[in-house]
Amino acid sequence: MGLSRLWLRTLLYGAIAGLIFLTISCARESPAEQPVAFSHRVHVGKKLSCVFCHGGAEKHAQATLPSVVQCMTCHTGVKPDSAEIRKVKAYLEHREEIPWRRIYALSGEAAVFFNHHRHAAAGVKCAACHGDAASRDVLMREVRLTMGFCVECHRQNSSKFRDKRLADDCVTCHR
Repeated sequence: MGLSRLWLRTLLYGAIAGLIFLTISCARESPAEQPVAFSHRVHVGKKLSCVFCHGGAEKHAQATLPSVVQCMTCHTGVKPDSAEIRKVKAYLEHREEIPWRRIYALSGEAAVFFNHHRHAAAGVKCAACHGDAASRDVLMREVRLTMGFCVECHRQNSSKFRDKRLADDCVTCHR
């Protein structure tokens, strides 16, 4: 009788632990509050590419966030009276940049050198690391950029490295 009770208890605790693990691993990060409501879906629907707003992603190590001047280049004439565009215009009038909150930023503790340009040149699509941002009205982190995620991608794409050994070399990302 004692052994079956122990077995049931172990099974129950295992099921509870499994549910907790699934809940944590399936949970998405909640959306970051942005100073201006911005829909990637709407802008992509207007045929704007990622690099139209995130310049540098194809040519530099780091992609940029759109400047207030860049936003107002279009929005001087497109929906200029909407509440959100009035917020953008106020930033411009005060000569301040919009304090966008980065959704995908690597922590400094990771000691990782990430180069957008190299990934773009290798044909890595934005969605591979940023999820389906193009279909989102509110952006949130959908992809967990862990070392394991990156290493797995490098291994799967080792043929794109000029030397396949670089796909597994620590100094490729850590300097």
